[in-house]
Amino acid sequence: MRTIRRLSLGLALLAMLPAAAAAQEARPFTNAWYWGAKGGAMTVRTSAESKIAPTVGAEWMITRSRAGLYISVEQGFFDVHGSVADASAPGGTRDVAMKNFRRASFAFLAYPGMMGAVRPYAGIGLALNLVQRARPTDTNFPSTEAADEVIQRIEDRRSRGSVLFMGGLQAEVRDLAIFAQASAMPTGGRFLLSGDNNLYMLEAGLRFNVGSAIEQLDR
Repeated sequence: MRTIRRLSLGLALLAMLPAAAAAQEARPFTNAWYWGAKGGAMTVRTSAESKIAPTVGAEWMITRSRAGLYISVEQGFFDVHGSVADASAPGGTRDVAMKNFRRASFAFLAYPGMMGAVRPYAGIGLALNLVQRARPTDTNFPSTEAADEVIQRIEDRRSRGSVLFMGGLQAEVRDLAIFAQASAMPTGGRFLLSGDNNLYMLEAGLRFNVGSAIEQLDR
């Protein structure tokens, strides 16, 4: 009787091993829900100067086997000067002081397959780019109308929507993913940071696979 009891206990423990091992396995990439944190740099080019500014950000990503949805917010840190047209100012332009940047974006991603231990991806979407603070450095205007016109011109050029192109590489270690990616945003000439009509951002960070997203997607 004791032998049978021990044998039954052993069989029960063996039956539990696959479930315990499965619980310790990394969550799959397909149908996953990722949260991420990142840092990087962005190009800042105005009519007066050019520099590289640091950025930080957070993101959210849902994956399928070959496609995904990506949502992200970033904060950039800089102090630069540019200009806007002003017929009342000497030389026809007025200096503008600008501070910091925010971007909110989403993109549809494609994953062509593994490249060794690395997963490449590319995407296209939309971004809203915003200079947080912009104001003329010289407030000596000949009239209230001239001042209002310049302020309105600055506000019109302080934010700009753009197409977002991005590409990156991701390496997965259990439920953690290390990634690096680059993005480009053609903003055109009617944006305060349009020194070359484009914005570029290079980022790296960590993504955490927090579980399956299939139920949230299929409801």
